[in-house]
Formats: sequence, C-alpha cells, structure tokens
Amino acid sequence: MSASARDPGNTSASHVRHQEPRARKWRVEAPHGLAGVDVLARLDVDPERGLASDEVNRRRAVAGRNALAMPTQRSSWRILLDQVRSVVIVLLAAAVVAGLVIGETLEAAAVAVVIIANTIVGFVTELRALRSMEALRHLTATRADVKRQDRREEIDAVELVPGDLVSVEAGDQVPADIRVLEAEDLTVEESALTGESEAVVKTVEPVPRDTPIADRTNMLYSGTTVRAGRGRGVVVATGPATEVGHIADLAASTDTGQAPLKAGLEQLGRILSLVVVGLAAALVGLGLVRGLDVEEVIEVAIALAVAIVPEGLPAVATLTLTVGMRRMARAHALVRRLPTVETLGSTNVIAADKTGTLTANEMHVVEVALADGVDERALWQSAVICNDADISPDGTPVGDPTEVALLLGGQANGLDWRTLRVEHTRRAEVPFDSSTKRMAVVTDGTVHAKGAPEVLLDPQQHAELLARVHDMSSRALRTLAIGAGRAPAASGDDNQVFDAVDPLGVVGMIDPPRPAAVDAVRACHRAGIRVVMITGDQPRTAAAVAREVGLRADRAITGPELDRLDDDALAREIRDSDVFARVAPEQKLRLVRALQATGGVVAVTGDGVNDAPALRQADVGIAMGRTGTDVAREAADIVLTTDDFSTIEHAIQEGRRIFANIRRFGQFLFSWHLSVALVVTVALALGLDAPIVGLMILWNNLIIDVIPSFALALEPSSDEAMREPPRSKSEPVLGAGTVRRILIHGTLVAAVALTAYLLASKVMNLDLDHARTMTFVTLTSAQLLAVFNARTNIGSGFRGATRNPYLWAALALTIALESLVLGVPAMRDLLDLTTLRAGDWAVALSLAAIPVVLVQTVRIVRAWPASDTVRARERS
Repeated sequence: MSASARDPGNTSASHVRHQEPRARKWRVEAPHGLAGVDVLARLDVDPERGLASDEVNRRRAVAGRNALAMPTQRSSWRILLDQVRSVVIVLLAAAVVAGLVIGETLEAAAVAVVIIANTIVGFVTELRALRSMEALRHLTATRADVKRQDRREEIDAVELVPGDLVSVEAGDQVPADIRVLEAEDLTVEESALTGESEAVVKTVEPVPRDTPIADRTNMLYSGTTVRAGRGRGVVVATGPATEVGHIADLAASTDTGQAPLKAGLEQLGRILSLVVVGLAAALVGLGLVRGLDVEEVIEVAIALAVAIVPEGLPAVATLTLTVGMRRMARAHALVRRLPTVETLGSTNVIAADKTGTLTANEMHVVEVALADGVDERALWQSAVICNDADISPDGTPVGDPTEVALLLGGQANGLDWRTLRVEHTRRAEVPFDSSTKRMAVVTDGTVHAKGAPEVLLDPQQHAELLARVHDMSSRALRTLAIGAGRAPAASGDDNQVFDAVDPLGVVGMIDPPRPAAVDAVRACHRAGIRVVMITGDQPRTAAAVAREVGLRADRAITGPELDRLDDDALAREIRDSDVFARVAPEQKLRLVRALQATGGVVAVTGDGVNDAPALRQADVGIAMGRTGTDVAREAADIVLTTDDFSTIEHAIQEGRRIFANIRRFGQFLFSWHLSVALVVTVALALGLDAPIVGLMILWNNLIIDVIPSFALALEPSSDEAMREPPRSKSEPVLGAGTVRRILIHGTLVAAVALTAYLLASKVMNLDLDHARTMTFVTLTSAQLLAVFNARTNIGSGFRGATRNPYLWAALALTIALESLVLGVPAMRDLLDLTTLRAGDWAVALSLAAIPVVLVQTVRIVRAWPASDTVRARERS
C-alpha cells in the first residue's frame, strides 16, 4: 500500500505529479482473478481509510462520472422532418409546384392540404410514443454507502470513482462494478445482467480469469440487486467502463434495419416516380405528334401525373399503423416506432429470453416430497419460521427469492405466516452461511432448519428422500430440505443444533413458465413462427423450461460452445437447436445476426441489460416494461407494459392484420388511379377530349383515396391470420397477385367509364359537360362498389362485411360528399359538372355495377373447385 493511500492529507504538487502517470492503475484487468489485497494495491487505496477527497476529484477527472450517457432522443424537428422524407410525399410536393406553375392554384392547394394532414398525423403519433417512453424512465442506484477519509457517508452514486470502498445490504442496487472484499450471507439478483434466474451467493475468493460473468462469485455488477446479507468491496469500474456500460456501447453501435413496410413503400414510391415521369413524357410526345397545342398538352400531362400520384397513400398508411399502435397499447404493448407494428406481421422467428420473459422471474415451489409420517403442514410451518424474507402489504417480495418462494408456498397451503412468526418468537439462530449451506432458528424449545439436501439428509437413513432430490434435480428444480426437532437443553455449538433436527421433507423450486407463455408459443408454432430461447441461465434449467413451453430441448448449446463454431457451423446449429444457454451479450447478438442471415425476420424479447444489443439488432426488439431495465427499453421497438409473452402473439396477429389491410386498400387505391389514368390516356390517344379533368380528378382522388381506403384499413383480423405461415421478408407490399388484381379491376372500371363517356357523347348526343358528368358518376360509383372486390381475394366480398361498421360509414360518407358536389350549384360549377336526367343516372349506375358483379361472380364460381395452391396465389 502506498504512503499516499495511507495519508489522505498529502496533497503536494510532487504527489500529484507522482500519481498522474499511474492513472492507468485505476483500471484493473480481470479483478475477479486477483486476491482482494492485490486489487486494493493496484487501485492504490487504503482499505481502512478509503480515498482522500482530492484523490477522488483527480480520479473523477480521468474516469468521468459514474453514469451512462443517455441516448440522444429524436427532437421534435427531426420527427417532423422524417414525416416528409418519403418519395410519395416528394412527388406530391412536386405536384403542388407543378400546379402552381400552370396556374392550377386550387389543385395545388388541395394537394398541399393532404401533405400537411399526413405530416400532422404522423408527427403527433410518434411524438406521443416518444413521450410515453420518457415517462417509463426511472433513475436507478441513486445512492451509495461509501467510506472516504476514514468516514462513512451516503453520496449520490454518480460521484463514485474507481477505488471507492462501498458497502451494500439487502435491498440495495449495486451502484458500480465492485470487487467483493467482505461478504456476510451476501446474495445478489443478477438476472438483468446475466439471465441467471437464481440469486447468486457471493464470496471473496478469486476465480479463474476466464470465468464467465455469471460465475464470478466475487464480483458485484452495476444495476444488479442485493437480495440478502451484506457486503463490502472496492469499486473497480464506473460508468461506461462497467459491464453494463460495455453492453450499452455494444447496443449503441448496432445498426437497426429498415422495416419491411417502410422499405416497400419507398420502393413503390420510386416505381411511381418513374411511371409518372414516363407517362407524362409519353403524353407530351403523343400530343406533339398529333399537332396539339404544346401548352395544353403539358397542362394535361401534369394534371394526369397529379392524378396518378396516390395522395391518400401516406395518410392512410400512417393512420393504419396509428390505429394498430393504439390497439396494441390497449393490449399493453407500447410501440415506439410506427413501422414496427407492420414488421411484426412478417416475423418468422422469436428469440425469447427465458428469465422474466417466458418465465415470471419468481421462484415457486412446484413439488414437495415428505418424509415418512410427516404432515405437510408441519413442513410449511418450519419453512416459514426458519425464514428471513418478507412480503410487503402491496405484494412486493423482500429478501432472498428462495425464502420468498417458501413464504408463498406456505401461504398457498393456508398458513398465516405472519401470525406464526409472532407466536414463535426466535430465541436463537444459526444464520445461513454459503459454506455450510444451512440455517436454523430456535423457537419455544423447537429447532426449525433448512438447507441443502446433502447437508441435512443422511444417505443411509434418508435414501428415499435423496432419490426424490435426484429426480427433482434432473428436471432442473432447485431443492431444499426442511427439518425440525427438539432443541438441545444446553446451548452448544451449531452442530449440536442441527443434530437435533429430523427431516420433514424436501421442496423443489423453479422459476416456472408464465401460464400464458405456453399457449402463446403453441399459437406461434401454428402460425409458422419459430420460437428459440436465448438465456444466460444454466443449460439444464433452460432445457427444462424449454420443454415445458413446447420448444425442442434435446440439448442446450452454451455460449462457450458457440465461440468454438465458425459461421457455417453456427448456421447449421441454429437450424437444429431451439435452446441456447449461458449466452453472453456478444454471443446473443451473433445468434440474432445468424438467424437474420438465414432469412429470418427476428423479434427479440428481453428485459435485462444483457439483452440490449440483441434488441437493437433485431427486426423487432421487444422489452419488458415492468421488470425491464432502462437500457433494454431504450434499445427496443416495443415495450410490453405487463411483461406478458402472450402479448407478442396478439401483436403479431395485429401486424398481420395491418399488412393484409394495407394490401386491401393498396389494391383499391391503385386500381382507382389506374382507371383514371387509362380513361384519360385512351381518350386522348383516340383524339377525344379528356373525359374527366382538373378538380374532378383531384376531388375524387382525395375522397376515394382516403375514406373507403381507411375503412378497408380497419377490416377486422381474419380467423385464419394466425394459421398461415408468415410472408417472406422479400415479398413486396403489393405482391404479384395484388398487382394482377389492380390491373384487372382498374381496367374494368376504366372500361365502363369510357363506355359511359362514349355512350353519352356519341350515342346519346350529350354535350361535353354532360358527358364528363356521366363519366364522373360512373367512374366514382364503379370504384365505390369495387371496395367489395378489395375486401377479400377468395369467395364473396360481401361475406362478413357487417363485421366492419367503418366500411358502411365510409360508403355513406363518400356518397354524401359526391351527392354534395353534384347537388350544390356552387360545387358543381367549381368542378365543371352539371345535372343529369333520370335516364342518364340509370345508364351510369348500371354500367358502374358491372365490375363488382363480374368479379364476384367469377370468384364464387372459382371458389368451388379451387385448390390450396390457387388459394395461396390469390392471397398474395
């Protein structure tokens, strides 16, 4: 020990110059592999006095504050900017500019309103999600009991530096990474860091340098919780240098992938931009060849380009995801990023953490083996009397999880353990010791004891009980023997107390699967979704839980085994194994990347700091909100506020519903734009006046794009949604089947509209305004009825329509708005429409019914002999 550490008053300049070159000694490599005195020597600290205040300041200047840098939150301006960066929005903005250039101010203003409305909806939704996440944050490990300058004091944990001497006791959160120097029955809950479900007993002895984090019994790690006992140690790492800090850095350096829907819409936008430019150029070329007025041709080309751009697509897509997000929020899933809702629908692999995700992270007694002639009530009485745990009035457990499990077990068997403790006051006790693995209390002449079965049971006398212990252990149950006996008349050593104990039986405990998790895993398998377990827990425990929830558990591959596999071997292993145990954060990240490399759309669930890098790498990161750590929640896309794995099943179903509905309204919306483009293009190619022009097109774009499309976006989920395999990650938003239906429906609607125009102008000899009005009515009515063609791709589109009240409300509203522009003179004049006679209406509506009647008739006929292959193709 250096003189400076023993003498905190030495602050001379020479002393400072002497210490600065040795600042690197404050970073101890593998402190778990060194004896406590060696760690103290390398940190240059006196174990009796602690650090001097000037030395603390000097070390803080080098090591920094004991805090992790919080991730920079997206600003309101960044969220706003993200809403207007899509290709479709850029096309709409270009349409606004084009409209202003050619003097179509009303058209430009209408499109601008669409852009503003879409931007506001997306901005408000994402801002609410961001603020909800901020409300979830809470500070951890805010205070620390530290010894400095030979004086104990309680300080803000962020002020700790390497070399500080810190004391901890039951209920404390560990404020930094600490090498244990003294331990008195010290047990620590480390599941948030390592995934280990059982509290770890801490000692002071060194362990090999290559020992995994979960087995470093002489270390306390930042963010973990002291369950029982007390201890003292020296800080070896703070802030970013802690294990939690390393994991947070790993998570921050992991790139997040782009959601399939966002990528699909951007690809669609790029295709649309090419179509718009190409068609406009073709029309200009056609007009010039025919000798038409150049200015008029350019005006028509720009107007048609505006007609092709789906003004309602961004708004309806955003509103669809927003509704899905709110539905998930009601189901206790907080969505942080809108596109994630849809990504869930394409998920084909769930990489689930075990502790706190598939299980409740609470030990429970699940099996009891009684000694001959023993009443079970007697066993539970001794189990709750020989017990230091407690349960607060609000149900919060306090103390070692094993002892809490015994209290809950006694309570479940009808014991009022609080009353029993009052009636059986302790007269003496032998505290639990990790070396002897036993505990006893003496009350009213009776010894109540518990301990490891190999300690309390005699192999000769209790062979039957030991056989039960072996059976329980083979199923990954943690076993504990309970006993009682008459207390010795005279006080003697501890062995005399335990010699008086007769075994009452053995209990088997485990952190069991959540009941809902078993059903949820089964539902995921039915839906073609693979579920794998990735945990830091022991292989045997992981395999036992995996078997209970229905995973393949022939063997559990461990983290060290993963490190010995190259990428090709790892790819083979992940195909054949569902359970990965004793996995470190870097290994979990590698597993997720390997699953993605094999074509998986991977959802990762977790609650601990150790899960954060994988949560961020995943296509969908799902953190537990109630028991989850801040680091895990910040890395996730979705936070489950009830920590219930079954919520993921419902979230995936919601994602599938959303994608199916996006296809529904995509088919409806694009078939409309195709029909408009065909009507205008074919008429111009035939040398006719445009059948619909100007605000007629834009009005119907706004009404048809948004109102019926949004009703289709609210279609309820199909009963078959979770009985079909997930779609391919590379499958476009508008698949081949959907594109085929767009072409068919768009052509049919365009055909009847053109027929109406030709009948009106050539057969009925109506003037241009009347012909355009008749085309307007036919086109609008045919597309409205086509909503039933878009509802389903198999069988009748009217079947189950009553389940969606929004559909009928949308149809009523659309009809009312179209009646408004046809019935109110000012609106008619604005859109260059006129009134129709009864006969005109009859012709228009009769033609409008043809597409829906034709399509529904063909579908009903084809439904009878349709094979599964045909049905699968039609769904795409």
